[in-house]
Amino acid sequence: MLAEQASPEARALVEQVERFGRERLDAQAIDATASIPPHVLSGLAELGLFGVTLPEPFGGSGLSLLDACAVIASLARFDRSVAVSVGLHLGLGTRGLVRWGSEAHHARYLPELASGTRIAAFATTEPSAGSDLTLLRTVARQDGGQLLVRGDKSYVANGGFAGLFTVAVASPGLGGAERGQSLLLVEPSDAGFSVQREEHKLGLKGSSTTGLVFDDCRLPEDRLLGAPGKGASMLAHILSWGRTLMSAGCCGAATFAIEKAMEHVQQRVQFGKPLAAQEVVRDRLAQMHARLFAMEALVAHTSRQSDDEALAVASLSAKVFCSEGAWHVCDEALQLHGALGFIEDTGLALALRDVRVTRIFEGANDVLLTHLGASEMARKRTSSPDASEAERALVALARQLEARHRLRIFRSPRLLHALGEATVWVEASNAALHRARATARPAELARAELIHAQALRVLASARSLDSQDDRSVLALGFEPASLPRPIGAQA
Repeated sequence: MLAEQASPEARALVEQVERFGRERLDAQAIDATASIPPHVLSGLAELGLFGVTLPEPFGGSGLSLLDACAVIASLARFDRSVAVSVGLHLGLGTRGLVRWGSEAHHARYLPELASGTRIAAFATTEPSAGSDLTLLRTVARQDGGQLLVRGDKSYVANGGFAGLFTVAVASPGLGGAERGQSLLLVEPSDAGFSVQREEHKLGLKGSSTTGLVFDDCRLPEDRLLGAPGKGASMLAHILSWGRTLMSAGCCGAATFAIEKAMEHVQQRVQFGKPLAAQEVVRDRLAQMHARLFAMEALVAHTSRQSDDEALAVASLSAKVFCSEGAWHVCDEALQLHGALGFIEDTGLALALRDVRVTRIFEGANDVLLTHLGASEMARKRTSSPDASEAERALVALARQLEARHRLRIFRSPRLLHALGEATVWVEASNAALHRARATARPAELARAELIHAQALRVLASARSLDSQDDRSVLALGFEPASLPRPIGAQA
């Protein structure tokens, strides 16, 4: 469905990607060897995939974010490791350079990045700073006309074969910002910079994931990307692109799982009839199709946002909804296969392992849900005359929380988390309803209604949570006043 909404150029490219995937991508072999073969990388480069969103004057195709999402979703149907490697390059890896790079940066790096002879990576996460980017400990300071960088980065996708790294650092004093952040461009050959060993992972084994070390790494000052000390605002935009492309990959994984499930239930006979004729199986398949439809609609809606703030908010909802949705759909497909789904040969065990991390990286979902809940309270959304029942219920829920808790609501992560989850489902429902009404296809209208009904159930659960005590504390066996303190906390 993403390709259906993309440009003609992107649709033609998706057809080539699908042919390439069928003929040249062996997901089981890539998983077994924990690497993407050189001939696959060169084939991706020949298709022009590393330049999909890069400017045409430098050898790219100059396609839109929606077009790139269609390409990544198609790749993920065949192999998630490959999709992550390309998607990371097009989003997190190159987006900052394209938007804020100088003319000299563009001339130096973009032609090789577009051709795939140089692949991009992006580094923010640190051992002590996961989803909280305010805790960055990698520091860049001016020193003798250069930038002196010290610190470590963790879980850097494409780290093992990248030719260019965009790195987020704390930069006290740069640009006059006492506690500012900045983005740096780092090359593998820079003195004092080193790439660590590959991580041994649950899934996405073919993609490269490494740590980075900056041991008094010295960089020329022209390696600053954009304005010094303004990295936080740039990070928000770059992460929006990364999350949107990652969400598209989740759509591709869910598509693969549904295709496998549909094939199996039509062939497998139980209790005298095919599984596809069993009422419970039909209900599960309908929910899976509905979930995927809403995922794709939300990704398309997100990728069309031209305003940075709107893109940032929409990408959070898309990231959470699509990563949770991919996990749900892949798990359901495995369940419908019975014991066969637990065997690696079906590819579903691999798909489930691959999608698990999407609920963690680029912002752990629980953190993002709490953030979305706080944003929803601050937004003070109002209902338009044509708002869906779910959106009207979301407005009522936010008003209920404000009336009962006032500013104290921002000190209740549990309620903000529930409101964030409701917000995500309403955004997905709205996108699905809008898309289904535009196509007027009976199956898509039915899928959108299923998602809308689920959104109402999530809202009802959030409303009931507001009236409950924190029973999780007692369920743990603690009295509220006797909760264990974090290690190192002072009495």
